[in-house]
Amino acid sequence: MRLPKALDDLTGLRAARWVRESTRGQYDTFGPEAQREQQDRAIERYGLVDTGLAWTVAHSGRTVGDTAQFHDMLSRAGTGYDVLVVGYVSRFARDLRTAVNARHELHARGAAILFCDERVLTSDEDSWELFAREAVEAEAYSRRLGKRIREGYAAKFRRLGDQAGNAPLGFRRDGPARTLTIDPATIGQAVSLFERYAIGALSIHDVAVEAGLHPDRVRAILANPTYNGWVRRHRRSRREERMPAAWRANPPVSDELWQLVQDNLYQRTRGHAPRRRSHVDPLSGLLYCTCGRRIRSNGMAGSPPKRQRLHPGAACAKWAGGRAVFAAVHEEPIAAQIAGLKLDDVTIERVVRALRDGDTPAPTTLDAVRLDKQKRDLALSHAAGELDDETYLARMAELRRATPAKHESSGVDPATAVAFLRNLSALWSAAGDEGQTELLHAIYDRIEVSRDGFARVHLTPHAFRFGLALALPETVTVDRVRARPAGFEPAA
Repeated sequence: MRLPKALDDLTGLRAARWVRESTRGQYDTFGPEAQREQQDRAIERYGLVDTGLAWTVAHSGRTVGDTAQFHDMLSRAGTGYDVLVVGYVSRFARDLRTAVNARHELHARGAAILFCDERVLTSDEDSWELFAREAVEAEAYSRRLGKRIREGYAAKFRRLGDQAGNAPLGFRRDGPARTLTIDPATIGQAVSLFERYAIGALSIHDVAVEAGLHPDRVRAILANPTYNGWVRRHRRSRREERMPAAWRANPPVSDELWQLVQDNLYQRTRGHAPRRRSHVDPLSGLLYCTCGRRIRSNGMAGSPPKRQRLHPGAACAKWAGGRAVFAAVHEEPIAAQIAGLKLDDVTIERVVRALRDGDTPAPTTLDAVRLDKQKRDLALSHAAGELDDETYLARMAELRRATPAKHESSGVDPATAVAFLRNLSALWSAAGDEGQTELLHAIYDRIEVSRDGFARVHLTPHAFRFGLALALPETVTVDRVRARPAGFEPAA
């Protein structure tokens, strides 16, 4: 089809409309209604036939060429319409290459663009210079505006310690400067996501289902350092900058809880896929000899290969018979204890009563427990000669400074605890090596062993809060190996 050479050639041609906003709900001088009024007048003025075909898109003019609406508009040129009617040049696109390439493709398909405000027809050679100048100015304006916005955000970041973007869950924007502040009404919901995921037994999907949120939103919250007291610019880029927020001294998510969650995220995901490790040692970091030495992994031995553990240094009296032992000696009783958890009415009543009355031993927060464990491990390493005095004292001073001044307990609803306990055995059976490892580290804080059995096990605060101290079987027997966890009382 021959393209119209001038505005007088438009009579009788089929018209389609293009309406663009920068964002949804934008109603400025170039808002949708103003664009449609321009289009109505142009269609009537030049005798065009309104086909009713229209595209309305809310997208940045710099990248609008990547949208599905833009590609659909190009594909129907010459078949669905002859003239694309656009209210303003800047509403078509604010990218010079997009505008020029679209003009070329539309013409090749037998359609032209009419810009109503300047009465520019792209197929009119006498209007080429004006079209080119308007397209350049549209992108130039966008670039100048973007620069001013970036400069404004940078100044606000440096002066007020505030980052751009919508307020995440648990925060709101207050004051004339619209700076981020903690929202007391909702911050508890956000912090609970960190606390639930830190247990290690729940996936992001599990936490999201409990909270009634989309998993992608939960994942974004767990990875957002704003909760730990840091604001950012140029997020997720090499130029990222961070600075302390106003609430950094007392963040909603403490350093210890934040690090625990980040470790869990890293262990569970690597490139958005489960991280796979061979020869996973589920009790790694939990086992200690009764003499205080940490029991180390010692690779594989035997045929077929079996995992071994090693008592470091000279074996103590409780480790008679050699320094190495097969890992199953310690793993099987722990697995039997978890798999053997069975809830009868008496146990459920004890758990509910203890949680309701606040009788479960939960004297400290997760932060305090983790710090105490680090202090204990540090002292054991020093006693074993693995650290010199100067290093030991320096690290111990750091841990003491990080220890919370107050410990606040966080109770668990009895119904939630009972539901968790009922599902624990099934969860353990269904979990793979890494899932079982996470469960073990969520339940056990420290396990003291001899070469062929157990002396004591210590449960984590989370295990106590969920009633595991009352529900786990007190004694299990596996090939004559008996395990009696610490803190359990004989049944009445």
